[in-house]
Amino acid sequence: MNKVGPSLVTSYTFKSGKEYIVKIKVTAFKGCQRNLELTITDKYTAENWQSFYDAAYIENLTQKTGNYKHFDVFVAMLQSGLLKTSESITLDLLTFEDLQLLRARKLERSSCSNLNNTTNNRRYLILTYTVEFDRLSDFRKIEKMYNKKFNIVNNNYSFIIWGLAIHLILLWGVLDVNFHSPIIQELPNVPILKNAPAKRLVLFVADGLRFRTFIEAPPKFLKHIMTDIGAWGISHTRMPTESRPGIVAICAGLYEDPSAIFKGWKENPVDFDSVFNQSYLSWAWGSPDIIPMFTKGAGENVHGDSYPPEWQNFDIMHGQIWRLDSWVFDKYIDWLREDAHKVKNTERVVIFLHLLGCDTTGHTAKPHSRKYVDNMNYVDWKIEEVVQMTENFFGDNSTAYIFTSDHGMTDWGSHGSGSTDETETPLIVWGAGINAFNFRQNVEQVDITPLISSLIGAPIPINNEGVLPWQYLSTNNLKYINHALLNNLKQLTYQVKANHKMNCENNGLADWREIELDNKISTFDKDSETEDLNEKLKEIVNTIKLAKKSLLYFRQYQRTRFLLYLSIIWLGWIILLFFKITGVIRPRLNSFILLITNCVFIVLVTMILIMHKVSGCNNWRLPCYAFLTMISFWLATRSIIIYTVKLKVCKSKYYWTIITGIIFLLTIMFIGLTYRFALSIGMLFITLVQKIVLKSSQSLFFWTALSLAIFPLLPVVEPYPRVYIIILSICVVTLIVALKMHSRYRKAVEIFRLIVTGLIYLECIDGRSWISWTILSTTPLYIFTYPMQLKKRMQGIVLGLFCPLVLLSASYEPFFFIILALHLSCWSQFNVSSIQVYQSTKNPLTIEELLKAAIFMLYTLLCFFGTGNMASVSSFDPSWTRHFVTVFSPFTMFLLILLKLSIPLMLIGCTSHTLGSSSIFLGVLLLGDCLSLPLMYYVTPQGSWLDIGSAISRFTIAIFLPCLIVLLHYLSYPLITFSPNKHKFYINLKKDHIV
Repeated sequence: MNKVGPSLVTSYTFKSGKEYIVKIKVTAFKGCQRNLELTITDKYTAENWQSFYDAAYIENLTQKTGNYKHFDVFVAMLQSGLLKTSESITLDLLTFEDLQLLRARKLERSSCSNLNNTTNNRRYLILTYTVEFDRLSDFRKIEKMYNKKFNIVNNNYSFIIWGLAIHLILLWGVLDVNFHSPIIQELPNVPILKNAPAKRLVLFVADGLRFRTFIEAPPKFLKHIMTDIGAWGISHTRMPTESRPGIVAICAGLYEDPSAIFKGWKENPVDFDSVFNQSYLSWAWGSPDIIPMFTKGAGENVHGDSYPPEWQNFDIMHGQIWRLDSWVFDKYIDWLREDAHKVKNTERVVIFLHLLGCDTTGHTAKPHSRKYVDNMNYVDWKIEEVVQMTENFFGDNSTAYIFTSDHGMTDWGSHGSGSTDETETPLIVWGAGINAFNFRQNVEQVDITPLISSLIGAPIPINNEGVLPWQYLSTNNLKYINHALLNNLKQLTYQVKANHKMNCENNGLADWREIELDNKISTFDKDSETEDLNEKLKEIVNTIKLAKKSLLYFRQYQRTRFLLYLSIIWLGWIILLFFKITGVIRPRLNSFILLITNCVFIVLVTMILIMHKVSGCNNWRLPCYAFLTMISFWLATRSIIIYTVKLKVCKSKYYWTIITGIIFLLTIMFIGLTYRFALSIGMLFITLVQKIVLKSSQSLFFWTALSLAIFPLLPVVEPYPRVYIIILSICVVTLIVALKMHSRYRKAVEIFRLIVTGLIYLECIDGRSWISWTILSTTPLYIFTYPMQLKKRMQGIVLGLFCPLVLLSASYEPFFFIILALHLSCWSQFNVSSIQVYQSTKNPLTIEELLKAAIFMLYTLLCFFGTGNMASVSSFDPSWTRHFVTVFSPFTMFLLILLKLSIPLMLIGCTSHTLGSSSIFLGVLLLGDCLSLPLMYYVTPQGSWLDIGSAISRFTIAIFLPCLIVLLHYLSYPLITFSPNKHKFYINLKKDHIV
C-alpha cells in the first residue's frame, strides 16, 4: 500500500466544542484500488477512531443520497471542510446517540427509549454541504465568487485581450479575403459613344416580382412586348436577393460591396459609380430606402424623390395595395407635363421608376395570391399608359424601355437566399435600338448596366462587371455594337490592370494577360471599313471572356496566401490556449532557446517591413497579415518552451469512452452545421452520456432529449404561419400553469398574459400599437416577481419569455422552447447536485469537464438549428414580426428576429450558472476554436447566396460559439439573481446535502 493522493493533518473544533486532530490520507492497494484512510483523535483524551473506505464505497454512498460525487471530488470537499476554505462545507462529529436523535427528527418520531440501553462508542463524521451559491447575500460576495470562478482568466488580462483580438481578426480576415470590396476609385472612364440609338431610357424595376409568377400569368401589355416588338429573357440575380444589392447590380454593374454590410442599410453614401452618374441627366422616383443611395452625394445631374417611409406598410387590409406604385407613376407623369420639355432633345437621359408594390404585396399576401397578380397587372396597365404618353410627348422614336426586377420571392413571401424563385427575375427590353425576337435570351443581372449605357451612348460605370448582351441590340448597326463591346472590353481591362497593381505584383513587367488584352484592344481600335464586322464581334466577345477571367484571377491572387496566414494565426492561438489551460511552468527553463526564439521573431518582423518598403506595395493587408502571423507563431513557440502539459486525467473506467464521446460530439457538430439531422444523433448520444458517464437516470431527461432530437428533422421554414400549432402550445402552457402553479396571484397573471397573447396571434386584438410591445418590455419585470429559489426563478424565466416568443413565431418554435426548458431543468438539477468546491488555486482541466463543454456546445447549436438557422435572418419574412410592426423598418425587424433566435439561448445562459467550474468555459473555448479552423476553408465567394451565406453562418457560429456561451452566462445573470424587493443580487437554492 502506498500514498497516491492528498494527505492532511489538522485540528478541527466540531459543534460540540471539543477539539480533535483529524488526519486524512488517500492510499492505493495493489497499485490500482484507492482508499480513503480517516483518523480522528481527541486532542485531550487521546481517544482514537480510525476507518478505511475504498473509492467504490464512497461513490456508492453518495449515489444513495441522490447526489453522486466522484471519489476525488468527495476528498476535495472533505479537505475543504477541514481547512474551512469554503463556507459551503460544514463538518460535525456525532455519537451513536446523536445520530439516532437526528434520525428520529427526520422521521418525526421519538426513539429516546431505545438510546438508554446502548453502549455503542462509535463516532460518525457528518459532512454537510450547501451549493456554492446558497450563502451569498449581497453583490460583493457574488462578485468575489465570480472572481474565483474565472481566476484562470482573470489572472492574465493580456491573454483575454489577445484572445478576443484573435477572434475578431480571424472573422474579419476571412470576410476580407473572400469578400474584399470590388470598388476601385479613380479608374479612367471609357469614351462616350457617338450615334447612340436612344436619347433617353426609362427603367422600370418592379421590386420583388419573380419570373415564375410573371410567366405563368403574363400581363397583357408586357406579353405583347415580348411576343411582337421587344426582347426578353431571365435576369439571374446573385448574393444576396435583397433590394439594395439587386438595384446596385442593375444600375452599377457590380455585385453588392460586402463592406456595405457594416455601413448600414439606408442612405448609404454613393461610393460607387452608376449609370446615373455617367448620364447627362437622371431622374428617379421610388422607395426611400433605394432612391437616396443614388441621389445623396451625387452630382447635380441626378435628381430624385421618394414617398414617406410610413407608406411602406405591410398591412394590406386598408385597400391601399397600389398606393406606392401609383405615387411613382404620378410623379413621372407630372414631370412629363411640367419639366420634360427642357430635355426634349437632350441625349443620355435616364429615368428610373422603382415600384415597390409587388414586394409589399408578396410579403403579406404571398406571390401566388390574387392580390399579387392584381398588383402585377396594375403595374402593367400603368406602364402601358406611361409608354403611350412618353411616345406622344417626344415623338422621335428615340426612347428605350427596360422592365425588370431586383429579386424574386419564395412561395411564403421571403427572399434573401438562393432558391430559383428568388434569383430568377423577368427582363423585357423594347424601344429604340432594340432587336425584336420572341425567344428567351437569359442574362446576368449585372449585364443590364452595360446594356443601359450602350443604348444611350453613356460611358459604362468604372466598376462594372457585366458583359453587354449584344443580342438585345438591333443588328442593323453592327458597327455600333462593335464599338459598344469594345468600350465594355476597355472598361474591364482598366479593372484588370488596377487589381494587378493593387495586389503588389507591379514589378515593372506586365502580366501576359495584360499584354494580350492590350494587343487585342489595339487591333480592334484600327477600325477598318473592309473588315468583317461579324468576325470582329466574335473576337471582341472572346476577348471580353479573357478579361473577365483575368479580373477574377487578380482579385483572388492573394487569397491562398492570406488563408495560409490566417491558418497559422489560428493554430498559434489554439496551441497557446491549450498550454495555458493544461500547462505548468517547466522547472528547468532553457533561457537560451527562449532568447533565440525572440531574436528570430525580431529578425523576421524586420525582414517583412523591409520587403514591404522595397516592393513599393500599396496593399497594407499583406504586411499586416504577415506581422500578425509572426506574433501568433512567436507566442505559440514561447508557450511550448515555457510550459509543459499537465492535463489532469481521470482514473475512471470510462476514460476512453469519454475521449471517444468528445470526438464524436465534435464530429456531429461539424456535420450539424451543414446537415441539421446530425444534431438529432447528437441528442440521442447525450442521453447515453448522461446515463452511463454522468450518472443521471431521470426519465424526464430521457424523454425530453428524444423529443428535442425530432426538431432538427422538421422543415426549417414553414410556408405559412401554423396558427393551430401556436394556439395549441398556448393551451398546453396554460394547462400546466393552471395545474402546477400554486400562487393564485401569479397563476391569474400568467393565464391573463397567455390569453392576451393568444388573442393577438389570432388577430382578435391588434397588438401593434402597444399591447405586444408592453408584453415584451415588461417580461423582465414579470420574471423578477418570482422567488429566488432556482426552480421557481427558472419557472418564471420560461413563462416570462414564452409570450414574446409566441408573438414572433410561425410554427413549432414554442413547443421547442417548452421541451428545451424541461430538458435543461434536468441538466440544472444534475449540475447542482454534482457541483464542485471552488478552490482559490488553478483547477486543472479534466476529461469530464471537457465532455460537459462539448455537451453545452451542442445545446447552443441546437438552439440555432432546432427551428431554423442564421439564414433565417437574411430570408426576410414580415409575417414573423407582424404582431409588432408592419411599416417597413429593417433595423427594428432585424432586432426582433434576432430576439426570437436569442430567447432559447437565454435558457442555455441561465443553465450555465450551475456549471461550477471555470475549466468548463475554457474547454468550450478550446473545442469551439478547433471546430472553426476547418470551416474557414468552406467560406467562398462563389456560388449562390444560399451557399455563400450558409458558409459564412457556419463559420461565424463556430468561431463565436464559445464567446456566445460566456456572453449569455453574464446576460442571463440578472434574470437569475435580481430581486426588486431587496434590491440585492443573490441566489438561494436552499438545498443541503448530508453525506
